[in-house]
Amino acid sequence: MQMRPTVAIVLAAALTAAAGPARAQTPAAPDSGLGGFLGSFADSTDRYFGLSAAPVDTAGLDTVLFDSALRPRRRLELGVAPAFDFSRVDGSVPGLSATFGAAAPDPERNGPGRLKATIARATGPGVTLGGGRYTNRVRIARQPLDVDLWGGRRTSDLDRDDQAGLLPMARALLSGSDWTQYLREDGFAGALALRRGWWRVRAGYDDLLQSPQRTTTTWNLLGHALGRPGNLAAAPGRMRELDYAAAAHWPRLPLHTELAYQTSSRRLGSDFEYRRLRAAAALDLSLGRAASLVPQFLYGRLTGDPVPQAAFYLGGGSTLRSRHLDELGGSGVALAKVDLVGAQDLLALLRVPHPAALPLQGGLFAATSAVWGRDPSTGAVRRGVDWPDRRDWTSEAGAALIYSSAIFPQRSSLRVSCAWPVGPFAGASRWRISFTRAFDLLGPEPGDDE
Repeated sequence: MQMRPTVAIVLAAALTAAAGPARAQTPAAPDSGLGGFLGSFADSTDRYFGLSAAPVDTAGLDTVLFDSALRPRRRLELGVAPAFDFSRVDGSVPGLSATFGAAAPDPERNGPGRLKATIARATGPGVTLGGGRYTNRVRIARQPLDVDLWGGRRTSDLDRDDQAGLLPMARALLSGSDWTQYLREDGFAGALALRRGWWRVRAGYDDLLQSPQRTTTTWNLLGHALGRPGNLAAAPGRMRELDYAAAAHWPRLPLHTELAYQTSSRRLGSDFEYRRLRAAAALDLSLGRAASLVPQFLYGRLTGDPVPQAAFYLGGGSTLRSRHLDELGGSGVALAKVDLVGAQDLLALLRVPHPAALPLQGGLFAATSAVWGRDPSTGAVRRGVDWPDRRDWTSEAGAALIYSSAIFPQRSSLRVSCAWPVGPFAGASRWRISFTRAFDLLGPEPGDDE
């Protein structure tokens, strides 16, 4: 887990930016029907705040602005901001972040890139965290290549496919209901990515000393007992891993696919020997102006050392919403789910007065999934080799309210859902608040986490 600013700081900065004068720009065409729906709802926030931030017609101010616009633009900017994180393994993590680099890189030529440095103190275990991340887009033989380099010490999610964002910190601090599992990582991680039209590829190398973490902090603001008191221990050792990925939005087809492969080998000097394959696909089927239907599929397989930090997990916002985060785990996973997302503002349909910045969409969903192999939490071995046993499938159905806004991370929406387990493992319904993306079984595109 990288250090994140407080929710209040993020919201305040976003609202301040949204309240500024609107800049004339040509909106990019949505690359999918669902993307168009969510994008139009997010744009309503800009329209709402843009009206209240209309500039005043003043004498003399335009002259000053015109004169300033003629001056050479400052190419490099330095920003310093406080940072804060919280978890049951680190406790409070106050810190400081500094960013240096080009605020608006030139798309036609190579620039200096952007460097972000962080330093913080984890009060629970009493250790210092921090490091530096350098990102840039360079052109080699006229081909844009994205560079992403990181080095330092951090607390990371044990489930490498989890994309929970800020909510685990908020849950841990408020009520102790964070179910995320953590490990410590010291070392280096780097990746190069190339994007050409409808496809993109990525190659990376990680050299990280991974170590298990234990719970050091049990308090929270509401004084509740921890939802997950313990923390699943990672296998200690140095992980040297090669990482490859390819993704595509197929032309003339509503199909998105992604294939990722990681290999860790003792020939690389790693303490672990494994191969990890993960394949995902999503269809974006537009139902006119009424709704969008999004089926998604996932298959994963781990061979070699069954270390917890390379296993597959089920539970949480992007897989099974009726299960706690990472409640089930194994060396293999298969999942199929479908979301039906309405295109209309529910409050407008019900004739409920509300601000333009508060549109709500409705959605229905269903999913079925299973894991097999050794469960990292219990040590139990579930049936299956290359496919799960039919008796181990878990299914669910539910409904959700979806709020899309420009103040959220790119392509993200806030979802409040209620899921009911169905079938042989049926139980009580579960409410869940989560940040999700349109295709949440596929990894984020470059720049989405910035």
